[in-house]
Amino acid sequence: MGTKRAGVDWMNEKEAKNLKVGVPSLRPGGLDADVSAHFGHCEVFTAVELDGREIKKVWTLDNDGEHNCMIPVQKMAREGIDTVLIGGIGRRPLAEFQKMGVRVYVGAAGSVKDAVSGFLSGSLREATLKDVCRGGCH
Repeated sequence: MGTKRAGVDWMNEKEAKNLKVGVPSLRPGGLDADVSAHFGHCEVFTAVELDGREIKKVWTLDNDGEHNCMIPVQKMAREGIDTVLIGGIGRRPLAEFQKMGVRVYVGAAGSVKDAVSGFLSGSLREATLKDVCRGGCH
């Protein structure tokens, strides 16, 4: 099986509606905020609701679990985030997202808007255990 590429084109129409994307970012968050290099140590998460290729809504979630990366995993799941765009992530949070059915894509960089654009264009790829940080990557 090949690696799944990001982007609305590979999703069916139902999946492309009301997709909620989470991006670890620097304060203050939002579309112009920089993507944080590491999921668990970000300052804030920017959430983006998509309707196909259109951005419907943008909001932020504080990272209450800076020293326990499983707290933001649960918080994002409660918020209904079904796709996460990352620069880096540890093994435990990636495994937990995968267990919950949340898709995680690696290669997010630049601003949150850049990361979402990369996702929509298909330039990000689904994260695997080969992509996890082995400490010190934040």
